[in-house]
Amino acid sequence: MKKHTQYAIILALVLILLASPVLTQVASSQWVDPPIYVQPTPQPWDYAPYDPNDEAQETPVPGGDPYRPLLYIVDYHTDLGGKSVNPYGTFDLTFTIGNNAKHDAHAYNIVVTFSSQDFDPLDGSVITFYEIDAENKDNVVGTHKFKVNEMSTWKYSGQIQAVTTYTDPNGTPYSDTFIFTIIINQTPGSGTGSATATPAAVKRPQIVINKYETDVDPLQPGTNFKLKLDISNAGSADARTVSMVFGGASMSVNPAGTPEVGSLAGNESSVFAPIGKSNVILLGDIPMGGTMSPEQEFIVNVTATPGAYPLKVSFVYIDPKGNRVVDDQVITLLIFSLPQLEISFYQPVDGMMSVDMPSPLPIQITNLARKSVVLGNVVVTSENGMMSYNTVLVGTLEPGGYFTLDPMFIPEKEGPTKIKLEIRYTDDFNQLRTYNGELTLDVMGAMPTMAPFPMLDENGNPMLDDQGNPIMIDPNNPSSFPTEPVKKPGFFARIWNAIKGFFGFGTSNDPSNAPMYEDGGNMNGGSSEGIYFETEDGGGMIMP
Repeated sequence: MKKHTQYAIILALVLILLASPVLTQVASSQWVDPPIYVQPTPQPWDYAPYDPNDEAQETPVPGGDPYRPLLYIVDYHTDLGGKSVNPYGTFDLTFTIGNNAKHDAHAYNIVVTFSSQDFDPLDGSVITFYEIDAENKDNVVGTHKFKVNEMSTWKYSGQIQAVTTYTDPNGTPYSDTFIFTIIINQTPGSGTGSATATPAAVKRPQIVINKYETDVDPLQPGTNFKLKLDISNAGSADARTVSMVFGGASMSVNPAGTPEVGSLAGNESSVFAPIGKSNVILLGDIPMGGTMSPEQEFIVNVTATPGAYPLKVSFVYIDPKGNRVVDDQVITLLIFSLPQLEISFYQPVDGMMSVDMPSPLPIQITNLARKSVVLGNVVVTSENGMMSYNTVLVGTLEPGGYFTLDPMFIPEKEGPTKIKLEIRYTDDFNQLRTYNGELTLDVMGAMPTMAPFPMLDENGNPMLDDQGNPIMIDPNNPSSFPTEPVKKPGFFARIWNAIKGFFGFGTSNDPSNAPMYEDGGNMNGGSSEGIYFETEDGGGMIMP
């Protein structure tokens, strides 16, 4: 028994020695709680795993119907062949639209709207189709007519944008945008459809109008004026045999595709007609960066109504490749219908006015135009005198009508004097304007004045005042003349005059012979009341 115990102890020690490296090893990781059991995600109703061999299963379209119509451009070309056009003339764009949708996702009520900065649509900009079947079963073909924009004839390519709207069988609307890229041939040719690399910039002239002016401003019906232009060649090449055409020149394309000048006559001469020479002016060669200042005389048609009128100017020249090119420019000329007035004196005034003497000016304003005119205030001024009552409103003047005013004028200088008139009105473009007129009159010198003289008595001696100074009389001041009161007749003299007047003798009806009262009145209309009767002693009496 004791021997078995010893064997057991020895065996335990051996096992401890063998397991000691493992027991003494440091733990390299920490304890982690066991993961929580996650329930599987529930599958939607009618879920079936995707089978690529099953045609009935389609990949859903994000955010939309998996069976919506899918329109696209199958192909497009121009009537010149391929995708190129000439820079002048018109061309037909033919395109094919397909529907790449599955099943019965047909497209209905298709409306295609064209827009472009390089090509102008000539068929109304819109083309429509009723239906395009799905799965490309029945593609539709459309044709629309365009022309290269005049501002894009120098480009090498341009784009046409086609905004397409349509609906699915359920009436849901959709919209797509397609882009057609068209090559613009810069050299004459038949127009092949093969795409080429982006060509290098071609040097070409470009004639532009930098500034223009007229020698008469403003222009009115019947006005002769000279139009001066400041033009320059802003292109990158010389322009040869340049011709300037007022009114515009037409350009046509021959069957070979080469542009040709059709007519240089122009058709915009109903308002501005050339005078002295035709509307075609030969300018010669204009080098790159060169400038010229041609002139042309015109007349405004007398039947023209006021307004802004554009005048087309075309420059026809030959470019470095020998092609005839037309550069069109447009300038604008304004036509006014200003008042036609005559300002005059309706009464003679020469020799009627003197310095420092106030006098009215008989001024008359007459409308000489063939239509009525509305005038505002008229102001009369002069640098050689003072003016009063010199502002008045005129109003409407009919053809041939007149308006008079009489401002008060005090001349300050002798000789010819200018009278200025300023009439305010509104022109045809609602701008405030003034009509300035001038009149001339001859002002006489001041009236001569007399020197004061002393008052004399009955003996011819000067009369003296209380201080012993002579009493002076100023002939220019009537108030300075002395007045000696008339003595009233006595009582008996007035009785005697009354008796003579009663019997009809000794009286006079002549106002000049009627004796004056002391207060300055007389019996024939004086200020005193009653009737005056003379007496024998030369006196008189007043009977009430």
